[in-house]
Amino acid sequence: MRERFFLLLINRGLRGNGIMMMKKVIDLTMSVSPAIKVFPGSLQPTFVGWSRFDVHGYDSEVMHMSTHTGTHMDAPSHFAPGKQAIDDISASRLVTQAVLVKVPKKADQLIEVSDISEEVRQGDTVVFATGWERQYKNSHYMTKNPGLSGKAAAYLVDKQVNAVAIDGPSIDAGFDVKFTAHNILLPSGVLAVENLCNLDKIKQKRFTLVVAPLKLAGASGSPVRALALL
Repeated sequence: MRERFFLLLINRGLRGNGIMMMKKVIDLTMSVSPAIKVFPGSLQPTFVGWSRFDVHGYDSEVMHMSTHTGTHMDAPSHFAPGKQAIDDISASRLVTQAVLVKVPKKADQLIEVSDISEEVRQGDTVVFATGWERQYKNSHYMTKNPGLSGKAAAYLVDKQVNAVAIDGPSIDAGFDVKFTAHNILLPSGVLAVENLCNLDKIKQKRFTLVVAPLKLAGASGSPVRALALL
């Protein structure tokens, strides 16, 4: 009874802020482990035991990994020094209306303006479901992923979206060594969320998306817990 009461309060608060009522939560986040795939040249995460329950009375660990590991958010400063770092991003941008754009793509294919739904609105987080998450176990997952074309990125800037998210390791295609989409979106203040998973579990077009990065002072990005509230 108490849980239902608190859920009712949360839903009323979400509805009062123009956000859809929550009936189901889907986790869109990869688990981070020493075996997770990382961007070529990045360090594999390590977890070092720091304290032991049988000795200290509690367990704890030390982590060593890139701030762009697994499901993560890119702050504007990632490609635009002097722009917002991850701790500068307003909390209001982390809980938003999202629009799911299902656009199946193969290796190195680009998402074009023609692929983007006209339902995209100002302030939306645009979530691209390319199906690439199903390639995670393949060796080319990190190097041949689909991504946005420059025209598509510019279109989303013109739409004044909040963020762009994708079920692959980068918003840029694997072959794009110039990071075209990053260099268009991030300097314009559009956030990027990469390495989402479980998008096939979302059966509706619009939903509430929660993307919660760590508040790391001055950092260019952070691992996140990404949740779809349906």
